[in-house]
Amino acid sequence: MPPAISISGVTKQYGPVTAVDSVDLEIEAGQVYALLGPNGAGKTTLIEILEGYRQRDAGDVSVLGFDPQRQRGELNRRVGIVLQRSTPMEGLTPREMLNFSARLYDDPMNTDDALELVGLADHADRRGSKLSGGQKRRLDLATSVIGNPDLIFLDEPTTGFDATARRQAWEVVRGLTARGATVILTTHYLDEAEHLAQKIGLIKDGRIIFEGDIAGLRREMETETRISWQPPNELDLTELPGEWQPIRVGPDGRLSLPTQSPTVDLSRLIEWARERGLDEIPELQVERPDLEEMYLELVDDSQSLGQADDS
Repeated sequence: MPPAISISGVTKQYGPVTAVDSVDLEIEAGQVYALLGPNGAGKTTLIEILEGYRQRDAGDVSVLGFDPQRQRGELNRRVGIVLQRSTPMEGLTPREMLNFSARLYDDPMNTDDALELVGLADHADRRGSKLSGGQKRRLDLATSVIGNPDLIFLDEPTTGFDATARRQAWEVVRGLTARGATVILTTHYLDEAEHLAQKIGLIKDGRIIFEGDIAGLRREMETETRISWQPPNELDLTELPGEWQPIRVGPDGRLSLPTQSPTVDLSRLIEWARERGLDEIPELQVERPDLEEMYLELVDDSQSLGQADDS
């Protein structure tokens, strides 16, 4: 199967500023791909080039086999877009808005199916002015899928959702890929990207600094797993094995051992504890760095992943 998106050497400049700098990407069909980066990294510019809303200065772009700069009309019939901010027509109901949007496509989804997919079936006939912020966001998502698109761009899709609604939205996204769609996700919720994306691309200063899955990012960064536990009060820390010198003691006395061999060190810890009459190790935890920790290390922890990207 050909890739959903293939780009080579894509560059975009604004005067002296290079917003996108010779980017190469290939995104497989049927997966969730998360494009992440700090404010001003070039995310929005790159996404708009892929959508056909902004012209590139150099490079080649193929989206579903079309060049969005020259074949935007053909591409639009096969693409759905959830913008970061949108305003529904407040005098219409979700059903009416979806029925209207469906007429723009050759093979639209059934309106009731779209409403059910995003959890708006019970509010299908409520005026837009009466919808909550989260319900309006669900309507944005329904509008993006009503045309049965092969590719969907989701820009901050769960903004305004509570924790329960966010996880329900995640199930919707998984349902989209189960139907064969490709999803390009931009989000400032890094746990969202970690839960949904099969592949991530990290962009900084207009360049892709990493592309791959979470496991690959851990391998590339040579991240350490942390084994931590709360030692008994009577424990003499000098009894700990000498090779555990990197062990850290927290303000509450909790011990934390960074390791790149967690299975070996955990087995040794259990054996060490049993030799001292401990059948259970108090508050034992084994933690790997999450995407947020690795992201901050890569792009500089002085920059936070914001909700807007001006470049």
